[in-house]
Amino acid sequence: MNLRLIAALFLSFGLLLTAIPTTGYAQVETSADQVILTHSRLQHIIERHWSDSTAAGAGKFQAGLTVDSLRDMINEAVRNGRARHNTHGRPGTLYEYDFQRQIGTTIDGGPATRLRVVVSNRNEVITAFPF
Repeated sequence: MNLRLIAALFLSFGLLLTAIPTTGYAQVETSADQVILTHSRLQHIIERHWSDSTAAGAGKFQAGLTVDSLRDMINEAVRNGRARHNTHGRPGTLYEYDFQRQIGTTIDGGPATRLRVVVSNRNEVITAFPF
């Protein structure tokens, strides 16, 4: 086979790989329990549910939580949690998982050990918060 043709094929394949968009998405775990955490949804979680958030009426994560730890918790909740249809006729799935340790505070300020993850029908995380 012609060496120029082989080189062109390798170059084309490399360019194809660099053209695939990867920004805006967070870590994804195993195939069956795959969820996508976009940058905008991560920002929502940080703005509303991070320990230093001033948003009212929202569960808050414990201080010191990292983005990587949050991703791990979301993946664990989706993998091992109880799944049910979203509420009030909204599309998507709710996953609820009890970590058996405090992960934050509830809306009322009490200790929270459970995480709720809301996932769209496209497997994108909508939100995640302690409750």
